[in-house]
Amino acid sequence: MSAVLVGDIARAVAEKFPLEWAEPWDRVGLLAGDPAREVTGVVLALDPTRAAIASTVAAGANVLVTHHPAALTMPERLSPGRGAAGALFAALDAGVALVNAHTNLDRAPGAGTLLPERLGLAPIRPVERAMQPMALVTVFVPAAALDRVADAMAGAGAGRIGDYDACSFTSEGTGAFTPRADSSPAVGAPDVASVAREVRLEMVAPRSRARGVASAARAAHPYEEPLIAVAEVDIVRSSARMGMLCAAPADATLASVAAAAADAFGITPRVWGEPEARIERVATATGSAGSLVSDVLATGAQALVAGEVRYHDALDAAEMGLGVVELGHDVSEWPLVTLLHRVILGIEGLDPERVSVLPAKPGWWTP
Repeated sequence: MSAVLVGDIARAVAEKFPLEWAEPWDRVGLLAGDPAREVTGVVLALDPTRAAIASTVAAGANVLVTHHPAALTMPERLSPGRGAAGALFAALDAGVALVNAHTNLDRAPGAGTLLPERLGLAPIRPVERAMQPMALVTVFVPAAALDRVADAMAGAGAGRIGDYDACSFTSEGTGAFTPRADSSPAVGAPDVASVAREVRLEMVAPRSRARGVASAARAAHPYEEPLIAVAEVDIVRSSARMGMLCAAPADATLASVAAAAADAFGITPRVWGEPEARIERVATATGSAGSLVSDVLATGAQALVAGEVRYHDALDAAEMGLGVVELGHDVSEWPLVTLLHRVILGIEGLDPERVSVLPAKPGWWTP
């Protein structure tokens, strides 16, 4: 059996939680390390702190997989010390590769149900309404070459929508063209007006991969001068969306929802809103949820349980009748590490005994 490489870890995480699901400002995937290096072990944690890196080294591992990235803005210089620069330096100095799935993991189907499960809530549907930036690649191809071109495009990263692969649309029509005198047409002859039965093939792709998809279509196409068009579009997000609308238990109040959250995580949450407000629908979100407040209000939910909401967002939400229960950014995301753990354990050839998870504990406290 061949050795498992650092690149295999990064690819497995990206396959389950596509990098294109992440926010444009995010930093996801393999942020530091050699993808060709053999894996000696994997440690999972919420954050790539210097303490987590030291624990990785102590475990005899050389890959640290986390939810949060080491930095959102990459430092200008790497040197020993505190902060992101110090953590990145420590990882590289110790030979520890850093792999993460951040907002792409927040949006993953399955991720949105973890927090409701811990809170005893019944999930209904995702909350986020934002559109997803994509590219639409359109190719006109003879029917005989359709499968070859579509396979090439899918192999280059086109056609994934949520948990579905190789998504495409085709329609038949007639292509008309006149090859010039110095051409070598696959159909027709030079200087002769020609027509051909063709198929219009359309597939979406991440904008970052559009050029590669178009190149793959060109290489697989039988025509000397195929028509391949790329357009930037926004599509409705599929099941990969942030937040989850849930049904609350019977006779729930904001106070009882907050108490259940406190019991589930062993913390003291911060609560905005009237304690005795009746709650029929609860929205949940991991991490910072201020950007989702308008989407939550649109669902008709009476409460939002999240990691944190900025002061003015929480104040506005409470004034509009939406109670807010803040668990703490890190606390709300502990369950996400379990999803990463499952992915790592499923990598073929990786010894489960060489995979470990650092204990979850708040990075803050209350007196």
